[in-house]
Amino acid sequence: MPFPQRDDPERGYTLVELIVYSGLLLLVVTVVASLFVSGLTTTERVRAMTAATTSAQVVADSIETNVRNSTDFLLTNPSGTDQFLVARTTRRDATLSWQCVAWYYSASGQGSIRFKQSSVAILAPTPTELQDWTLVQQGITPLSGAAVFTTSGQSLTVNFNSLVGDHPPVVISSSATSRAGASGNLTCF
Repeated sequence: MPFPQRDDPERGYTLVELIVYSGLLLLVVTVVASLFVSGLTTTERVRAMTAATTSAQVVADSIETNVRNSTDFLLTNPSGTDQFLVARTTRRDATLSWQCVAWYYSASGQGSIRFKQSSVAILAPTPTELQDWTLVQQGITPLSGAAVFTTSGQSLTVNFNSLVGDHPPVVISSSATSRAGASGNLTCF
């Protein structure tokens, strides 16, 4: 015969009820925590990819703009697979004036591109001098082969991967053609 239930306000919860509620609470907390960690991981990945993409686009835009505004450029390989690109280009001033700009792709380490501009000729730097150049991007590898820069006549092509930790690389591929024929007296190479 079943016992009649009493409405006793002092009755409380049974041990089984507490275990079931604790298990459900633990399950909900685990799901919420895993969603939070997943969101943080995704946010970090997107941030890293965005930073790499932005930085790589700045490198490509700098090279494109200066090569398009150049009268001539010269690409050499000073050491191994390193590349040295120098161009004579116009300044972005109200009056027409000239400057020398250069980029140096160093294949060593993670791979990097450095930049320098000057009002006098820029020569291929020594490793010590290269440290004084502006570091534009690290984590650079050629898209294919061993060259980041390739030329054909007055046209320059830039192809590289911008590495982002263990994520897929950001691919940059661009080209620009020099506006040869403008006059000026600055010699850059």
